Amino acid sequence: MTGIGFWGVAVIMATSLTADAGASWNGPATFGVTVWRGETAFFAVPAEAGEAMAAQRGAVKEGVSVVPGRYGNVAYEMKPGGVDMRSRPDVWQEIGEGGGAATVVKVAAASDAMPGRRLFGPLEVTVLDRVLPPAKDWKYFLDLWQHPWSVARYFGVAPFSREHYEKMRPIWRTLAECGCKALTVTLLDLPWNHQCYDGYHSMVDRVKRADGTWAFDYSLFDEYVAFGRSCGLGPDIACYTMCPWGCMASWQEADGSRKREKLLPGTPEFDGYWGPFLVDFAAHLKAKGWFADAYIAMDERSPEDVRAIAALVRAKAPGLKIAMAGNKSPAAFTDIKIDNYSQGLKHLGKSPDFVKGLEERRKAGCKTTIYVCCTEDRPNNFMLSGDDEGFWLGAYPVMAGFDGFLRWAANSWPEDPYADASFKTKSWKAGDTFLVYPNGEPSARLVALRAGIVAAEKLRILGGAAKAEASAIADRYGYAAALKGKVDFGAFRREVESVVNAAQ
Repeated sequence: MTGIGFWGVAVIMATSLTADAGASWNGPATFGVTVWRGETAFFAVPAEAGEAMAAQRGAVKEGVSVVPGRYGNVAYEMKPGGVDMRSRPDVWQEIGEGGGAATVVKVAAASDAMPGRRLFGPLEVTVLDRVLPPAKDWKYFLDLWQHPWSVARYFGVAPFSREHYEKMRPIWRTLAECGCKALTVTLLDLPWNHQCYDGYHSMVDRVKRADGTWAFDYSLFDEYVAFGRSCGLGPDIACYTMCPWGCMASWQEADGSRKREKLLPGTPEFDGYWGPFLVDFAAHLKAKGWFADAYIAMDERSPEDVRAIAALVRAKAPGLKIAMAGNKSPAAFTDIKIDNYSQGLKHLGKSPDFVKGLEERRKAGCKTTIYVCCTEDRPNNFMLSGDDEGFWLGAYPVMAGFDGFLRWAANSWPEDPYADASFKTKSWKAGDTFLVYPNGEPSARLVALRAGIVAAEKLRILGGAAKAEASAIADRYGYAAALKGKVDFGAFRREVESVVNAAQ
């Protein structure tokens, strides 16, 4: 790797140049990419130019650097039982000494690079006189759920040991370079009922004393939040969850034994378990200075459960915010204040008035995003999804008035994602469970998603006519048609990039 990291500060893809644009090059036809100052671009290399670009390894000209690399070639097959699919990794890797032809090239323009054109063999880089700020300063809200225990298992290290944090850091930094604004933390064991290859566990220990009162230990929670923030994740702290799948809660008894029971929202038992915690947790968050950033987060829970939990949170920890990903009509939750609400794309059309109210939610200080998971065949971030689908998922939400995008699995790896990206069920296609690889390398799917995010951020910076044009593009390539596979995602991408990278 080079010193600028995988991305530096941004990602876009290449566009073709006219045949005479590279008259000074005597090899294959010139191709090119347009970048803003402070931006890094990953782009495909024409086959005939791969060897020439490999020779440009480490080339730097006037604040612009070029790093040749390649993606693994993905191969598919159906496994027994219809499980989809087996694959080789779609991971980007830099080409080293004697590495052969490039298939993908990373171009990084420094924030103070002079505008203009540079020629790197067959590649021409155009730097516009516009600046893309660092990912931490983007307004786009991205939430990609992290899985610490998956990292510990893969590398064979003790959870939250020094070695574990060292292995997590490059992965978490890669996500931060995408602009990820939420840190995934857990309040109890198995919030998703062990649906992944690796189960999540609690970052908060609780003991029920002999007199029935509770003691809470936040040492791991505090350590992990500090670590995540040191990697650039946040500032939001998404706390999963008061309503786990299966509604099971566990704790330690005064005699050291462990107890696990089913607790249903709205019952006295549920309130007795969570009420004291909320009071204590709120005080702890305030003492740490994290209260304003914390959310009690829920995933695809019923309106009845969310309503009961919201009422308990408001009563026991006034001001503590609530986040939820919803797989039902948003109309079912209109009487509940959800400070950060992510709507499943498949269910968006069930409440046509929902999109009309996005600006009102924003003015009230609430965030609203879109998410996809295993239920949407297209558009998605599967191995079989096209790069332009990933770009649409990154750019479209903001162009349509939302604040950003959520996906449930940044690194919930199967046994060995480098060897086989498929999962144990045919409901989840290969790549559904992760976007970044164990050593922190971005998948081609993450590169495509981030390219759309960068385009959306550029549109925000440009504002005015560009923003109006983006809204019109979003209308032409809307979610209803996209879900039916009737959107030309490539055409969408070309139109958006023509707006954000237009010559000045």
